[in-house]
Amino acid sequence: MMAFVLAAAFAGGGSLVLADRGEIVLSRPAVTLADVAGRGGLGRLGVVEIARLPVGRDRLSLSRRAIATLVRRAVPGMVVEGGDARIVTFRYVRRAEVGAGGCQVTSAAIAAGTAITRDKIAAGPCTAAAAIRYGAARGYLVARRDLPAGSPLGHLVVPPPATVAKGDSMTLVSRAGPVTVERPVIALQSGSVGRRVFVRDSRGHVFAAPVATVTP
Repeated sequence: MMAFVLAAAFAGGGSLVLADRGEIVLSRPAVTLADVAGRGGLGRLGVVEIARLPVGRDRLSLSRRAIATLVRRAVPGMVVEGGDARIVTFRYVRRAEVGAGGCQVTSAAIAAGTAITRDKIAAGPCTAAAAIRYGAARGYLVARRDLPAGSPLGHLVVPPPATVAKGDSMTLVSRAGPVTVERPVIALQSGSVGRRVFVRDSRGHVFAAPVATVTP
């Protein structure tokens, strides 16, 4: 059984000082708390995602004030220092393309409407790409039609596969200074570490929280 842990709202004591940098280089097309923090100490919350780069773009510019707003939205109750009008540019630097020509093909059959994840692709030749679309609701690339194994996909930046599935049992962790409270919840949607998912507690209350960790 996998244990899923979510980061709940801070009731107090949580703070983050924004990094004093005009450009921040990203290793993936997403911005996390660790990317914008001026110093460490975030622990598991460092992987919480606050923004994603638009599909097809490798740069995103935001004011420090906008970044502070995104941080508070991702972790309600967190105190953010350094939110001002200065602009920060996030630049996504892709890892060296692998395989023949740096393109991908499907390594297994993918049904129409199914997410295209890293475990379903392999390096392949650069030929005309198959029909795919971006599923904004889940943040995945999705097959427009049935794709047999070996279908060309062209150059892709593919997000990691979901680590949380709808119906999974999870643990919501709330911290207020030295006090930690845990309670069981059920995932109402799929998601991955750093992304927010909607969950329901034993009283039927529904709310969203970022997935902090997944442990065996």
